[in-house]
Amino acid sequence: MSPEPPIDPGEDSGNEPEASGPEEAAPEETASPPRKKRRRPRRGQELPVRYLLDSRLFRTLCLPGREGALEGFRASLQRHGLAPECGLPPLELTPMAFLEVIDIELPELDPFPLPASVLKSGESVMATSVIVRLAMDRFRESPGISVERLTQRVEELRPAAAPAAHDLFDLCLAGFVSREEFQEDVYRHMAFDYLYRFQFPEVLREEVFEFLCASLFAAGMNVAGLSKMRIIKQIWDRAYERLLKGNVGARGEIQALDREMKLRTRKDYLEWEAVHYAVLGHPDDDDWGHPVTAFTPDPEERCRTRAIAYKTALRAFLDQIERSDLANIRPHLDAWRPGVLVPCREDGTFETPIATGELPLYLAARKGG
Repeated sequence: MSPEPPIDPGEDSGNEPEASGPEEAAPEETASPPRKKRRRPRRGQELPVRYLLDSRLFRTLCLPGREGALEGFRASLQRHGLAPECGLPPLELTPMAFLEVIDIELPELDPFPLPASVLKSGESVMATSVIVRLAMDRFRESPGISVERLTQRVEELRPAAAPAAHDLFDLCLAGFVSREEFQEDVYRHMAFDYLYRFQFPEVLREEVFEFLCASLFAAGMNVAGLSKMRIIKQIWDRAYERLLKGNVGARGEIQALDREMKLRTRKDYLEWEAVHYAVLGHPDDDDWGHPVTAFTPDPEERCRTRAIAYKTALRAFLDQIERSDLANIRPHLDAWRPGVLVPCREDGTFETPIATGELPLYLAARKGG
């Protein structure tokens, strides 16, 4: 598949894979209060890169006895100009990755009975707001994920990390819990993920799905990349037959992408956070995307396949949006900032990062076409 110039989402499209560069850019999260009009960064003015570390890779680099992998990782960072001499870039874990590496039991919430007033068409916003608010309250009250417990868990884990990895540990874990009200980020991401898994009654199901698709385009960092992957997975499943129909000569390639989209567990979705942010960027408080360099232990071919599958699903969704609606979300599309995926070997080293904006994608056949 050779990259071609990007086609603006919503234009008539053919059946061949195409490249997606900055113009195709990156969505972000669900409903948030209206903000004052933001000043867009000037052309050529980029926001600082965010450096995300996959939770699996973080564990490996911190393990006693795996100091060689950490040395290899540091050496590759230096070789590619991604870190100051003898140092590390400002690596970070997402809130969901943080919860994964501290390895505590997360509370399971029972389904909330929705009030009768929202159990009707047109009430999706109210229904989702009720669920998130109630879930946030329950998580705040849960002793197993209190501020004290989360902080204590980080303190307990530090002595078990390899001494050579203490700077990495402090950067990603101690630094995380030192942030003001870090727990609110954790509770908010957990609450929204609960929302994305909530079994809505049939009268609201399709309307809520459409509403949650908006989480790809707005609302800052309320929604975790893990949760957004739940929507991407549903979009893919709905578009799969149209993708096969629109790419008759590439049936095997589409089926290979589909195999990567067989996501079932929370850990499956968590593994895709690196792909999500590397394709779309990481929003700041004003929803402008920072380009992301995401480090993952997945091999190069899997990284490429997953990024192509993600872009293909997203494009399939955008191609179904009415032009008028597409114009309304254009400012969010313009805020997308594709970044890079960095596949790391078992010895911690890596070669050329994968620029996600240069990867091709497949176009689905139009509905009814």
